[in-house]
Amino acid sequence: MQYKSLFLVLAGIGGVMSSSHAELNVIADLGGESAVRFYEALQPDETMVQAYPNSVPATLSESDILPIVSHRMTPGKVQPVQMNLPGMLPIFLVGTDNLSQNWLRDNYHYLRKIGAMGLVVSVKTKEELADLRQLVPELTLMPTPGDDLASRLNLAHYPALLTAKGLSQ
Repeated sequence: MQYKSLFLVLAGIGGVMSSSHAELNVIADLGGESAVRFYEALQPDETMVQAYPNSVPATLSESDILPIVSHRMTPGKVQPVQMNLPGMLPIFLVGTDNLSQNWLRDNYHYLRKIGAMGLVVSVKTKEELADLRQLVPELTLMPTPGDDLASRLNLAHYPALLTAKGLSQ
C-alpha cells in the first residue's frame, strides 16, 4: 500500500515538473523607442546608428548631454554623515550656483590634495561648465545627473564631499 501512495506522489510531482517547462507567452509588446541609447558603453557601429535613429550618436560630446538637471537636490547646507566606505575614492558634487563656486574656491587645495573628482550635478551650458573648470583647473569636473546618488545617500543638497569616512560639506 505504501508503494502505491509513493508512486502517486512521484507521478504528481513529475506531472507538475513537466508542465513547468512550458514555453513563455508574450502577453503584450508595446513597442516604444529603441533601448540602444542605454548601451553607450557598447559604442554601436554605424549600421546600428542608421537602423536606430534614436540611438546614441557615434560621437558624443559634453554639449550633447547638457543641460544637466538634478531634481532631487538643490544648493544648500549638508549635514555631515559618518560612513565606513573603505576604498571609496573621494568625489564631490557641485553646481554652477554661487554657493558651489564659493565652496570650490574655499576647498580647492584640500580637494586637490585628496585627489577628489567632481560631479557637476546642475549645469545649463558648456560656457557655465568651462567657467567652473577655470575656477579649479587641476580638478576633474564631469557633468552628471545626481538624482540616483542623491536618493542612495539621502542627500538633498550640494555642494557635498563623499569620502571613505562619510559625507560632508
